[in-house]
Amino acid sequence: MSPDTAANGDGAAPVAGQRLSALSRRQLAATIAAMATPVVLGQLSQTLMGLVDTLMVGRLGETQLASVAVATLLFSALAMSIKAIDVAAQTFTARRVGEGRDDEVGAVLTTALTVCLGAGAVCMMVGLVWPEALMRLVTRDPAVRELGRQYLVYRYAGILPLLVFFQAKAVFDGIGWTRIGMGVGIGMNLVNVLFNWVFIFGKWGAPALGVGGAALASSLSALLAALVIAGFLVYGPTRRRFRLICRTNFQRRLIGPFLRIAWPPAVQTLGIVIALVIFNYLLGLVSTLAVATGNVVLRIASLSFMPGVGVGAAVQTLVGQSLGRLDPVGARRAAVGGVGLSVVFMGLFGVFFLATPAFFLRLFSSSEGLLREGMPILRLMGLVQVIDAVGLTLSGALRGAGLTCAVMMVDVGTGFVLLPPLTYLFAIVMGGGLMGAWLALLTWFTLYAVGMVWIFVRSDWQEVRI
Repeated sequence: MSPDTAANGDGAAPVAGQRLSALSRRQLAATIAAMATPVVLGQLSQTLMGLVDTLMVGRLGETQLASVAVATLLFSALAMSIKAIDVAAQTFTARRVGEGRDDEVGAVLTTALTVCLGAGAVCMMVGLVWPEALMRLVTRDPAVRELGRQYLVYRYAGILPLLVFFQAKAVFDGIGWTRIGMGVGIGMNLVNVLFNWVFIFGKWGAPALGVGGAALASSLSALLAALVIAGFLVYGPTRRRFRLICRTNFQRRLIGPFLRIAWPPAVQTLGIVIALVIFNYLLGLVSTLAVATGNVVLRIASLSFMPGVGVGAAVQTLVGQSLGRLDPVGARRAAVGGVGLSVVFMGLFGVFFLATPAFFLRLFSSSEGLLREGMPILRLMGLVQVIDAVGLTLSGALRGAGLTCAVMMVDVGTGFVLLPPLTYLFAIVMGGGLMGAWLALLTWFTLYAVGMVWIFVRSDWQEVRI
């Protein structure tokens, strides 16, 4: 199957040549859904990778589960901050395609790979040389620290292929070929399940590495995904149309504009991950059970985030392409329509969380203590699904317009600045424990959504030039 066929039956992006302002409501909803569905499934496959790690490691015990929770956040603090460069890659690609400048997409991809691989190499060395020092920053438990160290070594060894996959996926998403990222992502997750079984529990003659085996499985899966998506990049017609491989693709003039769009989501991701690291540290002051329970609930809730994240990513492309075609009305319609879809699907998750929290929790642990602590906070997650849907989708629309700095300021302000002190106040000072910590977390989600609505309604985001 060619990249063109995998992306769309006729070889074109779903909205190629269309002005969204001219579509009926039903056509607009179908267009958003057609692009969002593969993105949601691709995002879901990424989330399932973490869920599978948690599910399998959870069978080893609460200490192992807590170590993966903390180590994953430490890995994300660096890796996902660099990965966030893909926001700029997708935004620039969508704008270029909308403007009819397909032959400049290769230069965007080259710029994204140059920036993220340079930064990724530095982070890889930090993770490989000082994994124990990183763990000491966030936990005082020696057992959790040692297991987390093992996880970080294997995980950071695979950071570069993971970054290649995400940047290539972002470019294909910006073109509108979202099925490519979906297909490769699902394949990566399936391989990760197999490798988890082999390396965590020592099957087929492999050593039983436990927590370290989960990280090794993720790294090997990312390597295979990078190789597969690279095959789509070098496919003949695709390569020629977008000049994906060309000696002149590296253009210094692009680095400045690219970094102006890229640095805010990178800082945003870093700030929020650091806030979550502090959040987990404060949970550790409550109990190790609180850390394990919080990790499981966030893993479960991450499934519900996928419609919002996926629709937001699709809206990001649609907004960028519409603004490239000088169709601001279509861009606004894409954003509003995307919010409607996200609210419906995330609202359904909220109903399930409210009605059957024990069912989801038992998938990850048989601990009665974890079940008792987790049920009320998973129900709380159900209550804020609609609010979170608005924030996630509108942030995608604003990023598609190039307004990444404003999105970053709201998220960092409500998460990095407010989340840690509110968690300490509610959980420790006021004695609210895990429930108090969750009230602080949901306050962040709510304020973020309010901020996105404010920027969308009050700013001239349709006028941003990139």
